[in-house]
This record gives sequence, C-alpha cells and structure tokens, in this order.
Amino acid sequence: MVVLAISAGIAWIAAHHSLAPNAATSNGRKALYYTCAMHPWVRESKPGPCPVCGMNLTAVYGNENGVAETNWASGRVTLEPDSISTINVQTDVATNRPVRRTLHLSGEIVGNSSPAAWFQFTAYERDLQWFKIGQTFDVSVSSAPDEIYHAQIKAHGSKPFADANFDMMSGSTTVRAEILNPPVEPGDFGKYKLFNGLHAEAHVVAETEEVLTVPRSAVISRGIGPMVYVDKGNGHYAPRAILLGRVGNDFVEVLGGLKEGEKVVTTGNVLIDSEAQLTAGE
Repeated sequence: MVVLAISAGIAWIAAHHSLAPNAATSNGRKALYYTCAMHPWVRESKPGPCPVCGMNLTAVYGNENGVAETNWASGRVTLEPDSISTINVQTDVATNRPVRRTLHLSGEIVGNSSPAAWFQFTAYERDLQWFKIGQTFDVSVSSAPDEIYHAQIKAHGSKPFADANFDMMSGSTTVRAEILNPPVEPGDFGKYKLFNGLHAEAHVVAETEEVLTVPRSAVISRGIGPMVYVDKGNGHYAPRAILLGRVGNDFVEVLGGLKEGEKVVTTGNVLIDSEAQLTAGE
C-alpha cells in the first residue's frame, strides 16, 4: 500500500511539473573530500575503500560558490500549486540552535570500594563527539531499581576517564565515569551493594552549542551521501548535497552546503526526489 501511495504521488507530480536540467558536472572541479554512502562521517582526502565497510568512497566536489555537491545533482524540480498541495510539501528554515541527543549507555560497575566506584561503558566512534569532561550521568542497576547513582567523567581521577587506545575492530573505546554517591557503606549488603561487574545502565541528554541545523526529516540519503531539497520559491525545488555534523533527536548539524535562512523541504521531499530520478532517467 505504501508503494502504491508513493507511485500515485509520483504520477500526479509527473503530470504537473517540468524539470530544468542542471549542467554542473565534476569536470574541472576539485574534490573536497571522499565519503561513504553507508558511513557519512568518513571523510578521506583521496579515493579508495571505506575503512569501515570497504565500499568505494564517493567524491564530494565544490561548485563555483564553494558549496559541496556530489556528481548526482540532477537539477531543479518545478511543481504546480495543486501538486504541492497534493503531496503536502512542507518546509522549514535552516536555523542556528542547539542539537540535543539522548544517549542510552550500557556498562558495568568497576573498581567498587569504600572511596570510589566507576560506571564503565563502551563508547562507539559515532557517539564520541557527544561526550565531554564534566558530563554527568544518572546510573541505575537492576538490583536497586529505586536508587539512582550519579556519575561524572573526570579529567583527573584515580582511574583514567577513557582507554588510551581505540579498538578499530569494534569501532569503540572504553569510558569511565566516577560514581559520586558513596558507593559502599560499612557493613552494607543486599540490593544497595554495588558489586564489581554488576550490569548498569545510564541515560544522558547531550547538548551542543548553537550550530546551523535543519530537521532530520529534511535529509535524504539514497546511497550517495546526505542531501536536501532547497525551496527556491514559486514551486521550484533544487537538490543540494550537504555535509552533516552531529545528528540529534530532532535536528542535525549542517557543516556545509546550506546557509542560515535557506528553506528546505521536510515533508514531501521523498516524492520530489523520486520524481527527479524518474525524469532524469536514473
């Protein structure tokens, strides 16, 4: 049913629009970097396989304005007003705001003794950008469901806050946050005893400084890197390759490809992109 709905939307667009071709190619332009369709955080200075999955990297070029664009940008899609209404095209403005991300961490209690204890967890490469010194966590263990332990990543403590070496096989490292509540009291035993190796979980809402953002729903990735459709006015929508930074719960950080105040399509962009591919013969 979903496929039929999308097909119907594409058929309606095809009957009420024209496509203005874009002649921009990679000829004469320098590749800014090479990235992976499956792992867009990978950025290499030369072509080759992705270090994570082995797929061939895709070149991202710079146009005359210095904006990053890949060689798949096919052109501008023009929609009639009734088509815009039918597929419920909605837009939002690229705006500076903090990006928030909720992290769910799984780990264990280590080094438990009368002076201190630590919540130790695995931090993957994609999440490292959300952690910082001084960050605090609410830690819970199943044996004490009514107790919340507060832990903090400290720069200077009796244990290092992270392993010095990164594990390339798992794409992760180990991070330790010191538990601030007294972990052990004399004669303590039972559900409030934090045994070493006890499974623990933590939740934290990380927040960035104000950065250029767009809603997550505006970003499309069809195996060739992230892109958005920019509303050029009067029913014109142009594909634009963008460089993503941190991905939050609702918004994503834009490092390149957009300027503050530009309008991007947040609803209906998938149908616009499908029609652009059909018209371009992709």
